Amino acid sequence: MLVVLGRHEEALEGFDRALAIKPDYAEAAYNRGTALHKLDRNREALKSFERAIALRPNYAEAHANRGVVLDALGRVGDALASYDRALALRENMPEALLNRSAALFALNRNEEALQGLDRMLTADVNNAEAHYLRGRVMVELNRPEDAVASCEQAVALDPAFSRARWTNPLFTLPILYAEEGEIALRRADYERRLRTLCDDYQAGRIPGDMSKGMGWAQPFFLAYQGHCDRDLQTMFGGLATRVMAARYGEAELAFPPAPDEPVRVGVVSGFFSQHSVWKVGARGWLTQLDPKQFQIFGYSTTLKNDGETELARKHCHRFVDGPHSLEQWREIIMADRPHVLLYPEIGMFHQVAEIAAMRLAPVQCSNIGHPQTSGYPTIDYFLSGELIEPPEGDDHYSEKLVRLPNIGFHYEPLETAPVAVTREDLGIRRSATAFWCAQSLFKYLPQHDDVFPRIAREAGDCQFVFIRYSRAAAVTALFEQRLERAFDAAGMKSFDHCVFLDQMDMNRFAAASAQCDVMLDSIGWSGGNTTLEALGLDLPVITYQGGLMRGRVSAGMLRMMGMPEAIAETIDGYVSLAVRMARDTAFRAELKARVARDKHRLYRDPACIAALADFINRVVRATA
Repeated sequence: MLVVLGRHEEALEGFDRALAIKPDYAEAAYNRGTALHKLDRNREALKSFERAIALRPNYAEAHANRGVVLDALGRVGDALASYDRALALRENMPEALLNRSAALFALNRNEEALQGLDRMLTADVNNAEAHYLRGRVMVELNRPEDAVASCEQAVALDPAFSRARWTNPLFTLPILYAEEGEIALRRADYERRLRTLCDDYQAGRIPGDMSKGMGWAQPFFLAYQGHCDRDLQTMFGGLATRVMAARYGEAELAFPPAPDEPVRVGVVSGFFSQHSVWKVGARGWLTQLDPKQFQIFGYSTTLKNDGETELARKHCHRFVDGPHSLEQWREIIMADRPHVLLYPEIGMFHQVAEIAAMRLAPVQCSNIGHPQTSGYPTIDYFLSGELIEPPEGDDHYSEKLVRLPNIGFHYEPLETAPVAVTREDLGIRRSATAFWCAQSLFKYLPQHDDVFPRIAREAGDCQFVFIRYSRAAAVTALFEQRLERAFDAAGMKSFDHCVFLDQMDMNRFAAASAQCDVMLDSIGWSGGNTTLEALGLDLPVITYQGGLMRGRVSAGMLRMMGMPEAIAETIDGYVSLAVRMARDTAFRAELKARVARDKHRLYRDPACIAALADFINRVVRATA
């Protein structure tokens, strides 16, 4: 009863007393695990569930809930095995069926997840959670109509299901578009659904706690439509911050630091690990800001841990690992009283987005880890670089834009272990000019598909090397169909010129790129970390400079290296530059030599760190 009432600490004491009296009491061990899980003490909960299973090996509920805590601890494969065991003991256990499908989804086994959900919904058509999860699977399968239908069914069954309410607009955005006209239709549908959500909340028509699940509704794929999203993001961010303020109220913020007091800088991220968000932002902050001036507090919202995590921990005054509930994160951060909170990205990790929607420091900043305005009134500044922003860049953000020197971040060159890879291994002809096109497929918009056959027609023997979308074969298949249409229209065959590679680890990815001749940057959303890694291997890069920052990052890098001739200002110029790289081997060799000579200019830039330190000191101490 105490667990049902949410009085988990008291319940835990009761279960401990029961087990002290009767150590072989399997139900008490099981219920103790449940209480510990509710308290986010999942490692202890795991031991309790395993004790219950040892006492009663066929305890289906204990196997199922062991899976839940393993999932919470990031051990998804082990969680799946526990769900399978629970279902072997009790075939149609609803919670195990649902959680098994969620685990399959997390493991990118989307078709299996869908089969499990359909099996579950056949037995229980009124399960709102199953309909919602089915919608998430449909998003990954690039079936937005089915995703929205499942989400709407979840809301119809449970009007207080806030996560489903939040994601209803999101689910209309596909991962990849079949044709250009679809973009405007999807964008309009997203805006209509978002306005309806805002209006319903304002009118009090939404029951329940809308703060639950907001972070899962981040419109990640909106930014890949090629438009300025400030107005839509401001609408979303305004609703998100109103909801969070209504739920949590105002926090007591730090007073400005005394003249001889270091500034307390909190960094909130789900990527304190080997990831592009870490490499192009947070790593430089933690390792380069002067510890005499700044105390760094790291708040890691994920369990992922590698060598870079340990580096982060080493450079922090205090480092807190997740996972924690949103309420706990709020208390943890408030207890440290940061003067400024830095977010390497907002829009990629759900709990980071929820924390950012609250005012927990007097100054709060976002960064280019996800190169998109947050739209949050709680975020004061957007940290970018002077070489990657267009002149009118201030108009693209709800935050105040801060142009740090050069590309805006301190970058350490990638260190990779050698891997033996040949062109034959990759399916690249030895005779071909190989264009490295290794961006995520959703960066490639359909209106630009014709650049590939245009280049191939004039360049002669050439191949474009792409990376398959790892989460769903349907996305790769759609992109291949688009390329087939574009090459067919030009009287050519796409399979003569297009190569698709599976996802690779960091070392093999670097080795594969080194087998290519030129990196052909994606149009409209340029490479960031991918470009830096290509340049690190002396691979020449050509890019088209777009109108938004996200399409100008590679151009900024090339300018920092003194190579503006590798930047195209028009699509025709982009095609011509690619053709020249294929046909003029002396020009290509010259650029390759210059990359080898000048790439060091991109590395370990002290100017952006010094400017960031000056900026933080100025804005934090301004109110003293």
